[in-house]
Amino acid sequence: MLGRIFYFISSLFFLIGTFIFLSPILLIPDLIYPNRIDSTYISFHSTLNGNNGDSLLLTPADVGLKFSEMKIITDDDVQLNGWYVRTEDSLANTILLFHDLNESKILYIDHLKQFHDRGFNVCAFDLRAHGNSGGNEFTPGLPALNDAVQMIDSVMAQKNTKHLVIMGVGVGAAIALQAAVYDPQCEVLILQSPFNTYENYIDRYARSKWGIMNKIWLPVLKRRAEELLEYPLKELDLMEITTYTEVPSLFIIGSDDERVYTSETLQVYDASITEKKELFLVRNEGNQNIAKAGGEIYYNRIAAFINSTLPKEQKKTRYKKLALNDF
Repeated sequence: MLGRIFYFISSLFFLIGTFIFLSPILLIPDLIYPNRIDSTYISFHSTLNGNNGDSLLLTPADVGLKFSEMKIITDDDVQLNGWYVRTEDSLANTILLFHDLNESKILYIDHLKQFHDRGFNVCAFDLRAHGNSGGNEFTPGLPALNDAVQMIDSVMAQKNTKHLVIMGVGVGAAIALQAAVYDPQCEVLILQSPFNTYENYIDRYARSKWGIMNKIWLPVLKRRAEELLEYPLKELDLMEITTYTEVPSLFIIGSDDERVYTSETLQVYDASITEKKELFLVRNEGNQNIAKAGGEIYYNRIAAFINSTLPKEQKKTRYKKLALNDF
């Protein structure tokens, strides 16, 4: 009898332990296993919302842009897919976009259009485990940094690329900042809604997702997140990382962002040691609506910061008058 009771209690504890261990993996697919926002996803949800498909933006061609497909095979055999949009100006600066968690390049088609129209070459990749790129698990840690370095090398290998600007949004901003520290080819940083530390980001996510149950599941999530980062969780501290680069930086934040608090981006901004840095606050908006709410002002502000930092070189000519007429 006592043996059966002991067996029952042991089995119960095993089931509870298994439940606690597996629940974070089953309940948080969008933190480690992101939603794949691709053309199928966009078309399906558009149909659900009664859209007949006439206004869907699925590729840069839908806004009249000529583009080339880019494909990268990472060191661990994951394929990353991107778009490269060129301008006719051979002296144009180039912007590389890193999207946020649970996003993809398809959501940044308007960015491609707006920046192209302002005279920039623009490239956007789907991050690992997002959109049409390969991979099953996502982390803003070392695997993402290695991916970013390969993206940078691929973009710099393009014929028209001379000066590189990296723009990251949300979690993508953390990747962009790490890439700028690691790779000297980045000459300007645009950081939209960067969090202060990844640990705080995870804590806030857990509280929002699980409520009081986060005290049970959060430690498991942190262990898994640290395994994926491939370095200690506390080291993804953007306030610390930004002290290792002097790349000119524009910080963008929405005043009503619930995912990344305004105060966090201000902390990263204050910690930055670069001599040239600016802060752009979009009032009454969160991260996902900043570009739409900011409109022309948003894109003009980014373009102005880049152009004031990386003025275009004049075309070489023996005739000064002809050079002046080119602008």
